[in-house]
Amino acid sequence: MDKPLIFEKPHGVKDYLPPWARRKRELEATCQRVFRRWGYQELITPTMEFLETFQNGALRSGEDRVFKMIDRSGRTVVLRPDMTAPIARVVASELAAEPLPIRLSYTAAIFRRQERVAGRDAEFTQAGIELIGDGSVDADAEVIALAVRTLEEAGVRVFRLAVGDVGFLEGLFAEHAGEPLAERLRSHLVKQDFVGFEQELEDADLPEANRETLRAVPGLRGGPEVVERARALTTHPRARRSLDRMWELWGIIGLYGVSHRVQIDLSLMLDLSYYTGMIFEGYASGVGFPVCAGGRYDELLERFGRRSPATGFMIGVERVLDALEREAPSPPVVVPRIHYVPQRRQEAVAFALWLREKGRNVALECHPAGSGEGQAGSLQGRDADGEPVFWLDGGGTSGSAEMAGWFEEWRRSGQREGALR
Repeated sequence: MDKPLIFEKPHGVKDYLPPWARRKRELEATCQRVFRRWGYQELITPTMEFLETFQNGALRSGEDRVFKMIDRSGRTVVLRPDMTAPIARVVASELAAEPLPIRLSYTAAIFRRQERVAGRDAEFTQAGIELIGDGSVDADAEVIALAVRTLEEAGVRVFRLAVGDVGFLEGLFAEHAGEPLAERLRSHLVKQDFVGFEQELEDADLPEANRETLRAVPGLRGGPEVVERARALTTHPRARRSLDRMWELWGIIGLYGVSHRVQIDLSLMLDLSYYTGMIFEGYASGVGFPVCAGGRYDELLERFGRRSPATGFMIGVERVLDALEREAPSPPVVVPRIHYVPQRRQEAVAFALWLREKGRNVALECHPAGSGEGQAGSLQGRDADGEPVFWLDGGGTSGSAEMAGWFEEWRRSGQREGALR
């Protein structure tokens, strides 16, 4: 039988039931707490933006992946498919008078139309930061180190960041491939389709020396020795500058104490055209998609009228949740319950308020006189779901020993007598 339409959801969206909703909110709070410690201030932008905000290289695969609407003036409005472009808009307009650098953070829902591919949602949450106005390699090292620390404090135990540089690949392709071959090679690297990359080289009309040089790209992964191997492949000025910067970046990452979490990957290419330099992705054990990604985008702000270098990253909240659940499933939330009969309502409410003021979670449930009195004793102080229970009924008190102890503490505090007067 077909499911009634009233219970269906659009493709690519989901409900978060209480255990997951709680862990999701806790993760978001953890990210923002870490961001604040590193000097980043939270910014909130509208869920809807004009399409023009993203028609500057900020769209991943064209406008067909954007949810569009037409407002009353006839302009096209979209549900934001990215947070970097809206932040660039704000920095170039409402924060135009602010001195640089500017450190901003966000937690926001992102919307992208998806094909029916497992693991890709149409609505998902990103938490991230943008460091605007600092073009130094130190800024790149800061965002990489901050990404590592955020994932660690979120509780992800097994993960690694792959760090590359767009400038190296662009210089290498300009020297040994040229367009339009370079564009096809980029497409294969974005998808990490190294078989297709190799086939593209086999089919290309290239000198054999160029072909052999480009074949080395997928293997440029590892530690700082990769930089030296890459130097032997190119004399292009942009590629050489990128390699010099990568060498310096690796040294600064070591100062932050996170190099054990990082691998250089000079074959890395991300699916956003606004990146201009360092880029990275983070991978966690058992999760089929990156849990974080970011990089340098020194030309995007200029498209909004404020020329400034920038770098940043985002963390995919749902993907980190997947990693956390695989590593250590979240325990059920325990909510103690106070059951009471009407004649003890005042006492029960006062006791519950006292517990909540002490920072303890508790729920109240009223029962008609005579219904279920003494049930707690037969359940050893727990209900059928394993929740601690405590009864205030005509026969006195019964139930959870821990809650009985709290009740006695409350009674001794004198607040019981005050509540009953």
